[in-house]
This record gives sequence, C-alpha cells and structure tokens, in this order.
Amino acid sequence: MNKDDLYELQSALGYRFKDVSILKRALVHASADVEHNERMEFLGDGALGYAVNKALYHRMSRKSVGVIAERKAILVSNKRLASLAVELGIDRHLRLGGSVANDRAPPRKIYADALEAVIGAIVIDGGINAVQKFVDKHIYPHAGDAIDFERHAKSKLQEWADWAGFASPNYQVVKQEKDRVGELWYVQCTIEDLKHVGEGVARTKREAERFAAEVILSKVDGK
Repeated sequence: MNKDDLYELQSALGYRFKDVSILKRALVHASADVEHNERMEFLGDGALGYAVNKALYHRMSRKSVGVIAERKAILVSNKRLASLAVELGIDRHLRLGGSVANDRAPPRKIYADALEAVIGAIVIDGGINAVQKFVDKHIYPHAGDAIDFERHAKSKLQEWADWAGFASPNYQVVKQEKDRVGELWYVQCTIEDLKHVGEGVARTKREAERFAAEVILSKVDGK
C-alpha cells in the first residue's frame, strides 16, 4: 500500500485524511494483524446509522417510523455496503491474512465491514459532519436530491395503509412445514377494517410476508 494508492482511495472517498495512518489501520482485517480495524468498524457502524437516520428524518418527515426503518435497512444492508466498498476500491486496498487471504472470493461481508471501518476512520479524523457528507455523496444517488429507494412490497403496503387511514398491516404465520428442500412458511396479511386478505408461501418468512403484501396491493391498487 503506497502513497499513490492512498491518494487514489481518498479521492474516491471524497475525503482527504489529515492523518493517513488512521486510514491505513481501517484497511487491516483481523486476519492480517493484531492491530486491526474491528474497533473502527464498531465506531463506523454507529456513525453510519446516525448519519442515515438524520438524512431520513429530514427527507421523510411525513412517513411512518416503520417505513423509514425499512428504507434505512436497505441503505445500510451488507449487500449495498459491500457493493459500494468495491466501487470505491476499498477491496483492492484491504489487507487480509491467513486462509482469508488465500480465498479467491472472500465473503462480501468483509468488504461491507471494511467500509464501516473506513467510515469509523473518517469519524476519528474529521468528525461526524465529515461522515454526513460521505453519506450524502455515496449512500444516496445524488446529494440533496429526493431519493429513489428500492421499494419493498411491505413498505408500499404500509404507505398505502397510512395514506388510506388504515391501521398498519398485520403479518401472521399460519403454518410452517418442512419438505425435502427445506422450510415452507405460510403467512397471512390482514389490515383491520379491510376486507382483503393476503396469503403468501415461501422458503423464508420475510419472502412469504412480501408475497402476502403483494396480494393485498394487487387488490387495492388504484383505490
């Protein structure tokens, strides 16, 4: 990891470190050295959550807490953070050791954790405002613009219920069974005072809930 590498990475991050050694520490995985990045990862996880919460609080003032929480979960998911880490080039600068270093395709969560460690490094070097700027630039498509969120069926149904004046949707597991492949979840979605009932069956509870929500959405669409 040479000076030019760090210059390139800082340019991609959009943040110039006053103390580059902090960034170096953030790029050391626990498998590589006793002086690793796990404490920074812990700090970065909290800072990222705060910065995303603050942005959503101001930009979604009329949405329910449930909708906001689910959209936050999408923004800070390991899948999204790992993709961003690769986009920024963090994966190319990360120091790995042991069997992890020999793995031709390390678990992508390692990259998500490394991004959180880098965010922790930004907190230490520049404070929470620097993290907020990072979030505005990289976590959202465009800083200051309305966000086009990946929308889950459960979020859409919750929004519809809020708009139509109904209570929040209720999801209940009515049956769970196993076959040769694995588990099957049967979920029923109801909304108080609404005649429509949604039923979903899937390999995971979350997916079954989504299918059940989609059934009700198909029935109330346009109402």
